[in-house]
Amino acid sequence: MYCPKCHSKKTKVVSTDPIKDKVKRYCKCLDCTARFTTVEKHLETAENPGKPKGSFVLNPYQCKMIKKNKYMLSRYEWATIYNVSKTTVIKAESWTKSEKIKRTLSN
Repeated sequence: MYCPKCHSKKTKVVSTDPIKDKVKRYCKCLDCTARFTTVEKHLETAENPGKPKGSFVLNPYQCKMIKKNKYMLSRYEWATIYNVSKTTVIKAESWTKSEKIKRTLSN
């Protein structure tokens, strides 16, 4: 946190007061000895909860590309390209395997 007077990063929280759903912090700058307060509001729910657990975000074409790995990319690189976690890439590899088995059984 920066001092509002001298913009120094050397600050110290002197005391903290909980007020309903907020926290008020009394701070002191160690360079210019200015005193200031900050107020933090607690959030009850996450603003961006993300995707539900177990949801799968890659389409069949992307899974096929990961499985073929024509470009010899690592799992980390695939995750970066499709903006997903490395775990999702691992799931995509196994998903394509199960789809291939289903296709051969149905023919």
